[in-house]
Amino acid sequence: MRIRGLHARLSIIFILAATVLLVIASLIIMLEVHQHFLMFQKDAPEFRAIKPLTQHFERAVIGSILWTSLGAFIMVCILSYFVAKKLSRPLVQMRIAADKMAKGYLNVRVDSQGKDELQELEQSLNQLAIQLQKQEIVRKNMTSDIAHELRTPLATLKSHLEAIEDGIFEATPVRMHSFKEEIERLILLVQDLEQLTTFEAPDFVLSKKSEDLSQVIQQSINTLKESYLQKGILLFYPNPGKIKLSLDKKRMVQVFINLLTNGLKFTPEGGSVIITAHKENNAAQVTIKDTGIGIPADDVKKVFERFYRSEKSRNRKFGGSGIGLTIAKQLVEAHGGTIWITSAPLKGTTVFIRLPI
Repeated sequence: MRIRGLHARLSIIFILAATVLLVIASLIIMLEVHQHFLMFQKDAPEFRAIKPLTQHFERAVIGSILWTSLGAFIMVCILSYFVAKKLSRPLVQMRIAADKMAKGYLNVRVDSQGKDELQELEQSLNQLAIQLQKQEIVRKNMTSDIAHELRTPLATLKSHLEAIEDGIFEATPVRMHSFKEEIERLILLVQDLEQLTTFEAPDFVLSKKSEDLSQVIQQSINTLKESYLQKGILLFYPNPGKIKLSLDKKRMVQVFINLLTNGLKFTPEGGSVIITAHKENNAAQVTIKDTGIGIPADDVKKVFERFYRSEKSRNRKFGGSGIGLTIAKQLVEAHGGTIWITSAPLKGTTVFIRLPI
């Protein structure tokens, strides 16, 4: 018959182990007692006349040993049952919790008691449940956001194409250009999602080399310099000299381009975007300050979330997929750095990046 249940298996293991020890100890004691009685009879001939008495006494001692062993065996069975129950209870609770988590009940928690390895395992399981719950919320929000981001341009394209098909609209170059912009926006969204998935993968590895941070920033500026000139925004970077860092140049250029693109979008004509970089203790700090429209205080902590936009209507006046800052945050943190933002409506936005030297 197969023994089921951790409690039963632990009880049987304890009982078998204790029984083996009791049998061995009892046999040794009985052999020792018998040997000593034989030695006593041999060394004291005058007691041979009362040999039946000594044999009776020997049997009494051995009987006492057997009864004591039997009593000890019963106590071992009782103690093994309760000890196994105490040891198996938290493990059984964790198994039940894991089963519920596997079925999608991520709000389950295990009562954590004591200060041992089992308690640490219970805490780890609870932390896993918390992280899975957060990831599930993120997944649902991300699915909803992606659906929204795809639904709007696709619905626009569908309605306009149906109108052209029905002869309501003409397929003018202006309308075709509008269709092209919507398609390009969808392509950019898919590309950003692919990049974000790559950066969040456990096997994502940066290709780090010793680079001059000033050159990395300057390369990013050169990419967007013409766009700033066309919009009439000053892009200023006082080169601080060489700041050597171990970083992935391609990825950090992507970070700065994302941030400078945001500055370009949200800064009106005649404004400015100023970049500064300097060493501070064992880190390099980069600051990107613009004179743009700013971000409400309640929204500053949310700007790094996927698809988050401060404009609640989610209009596309400023374009973008809403995950540029999310990508920037992922890449900065992959370099062991930190990124944060301070902003106020109509007073501009400042982005801080801190990278270890």
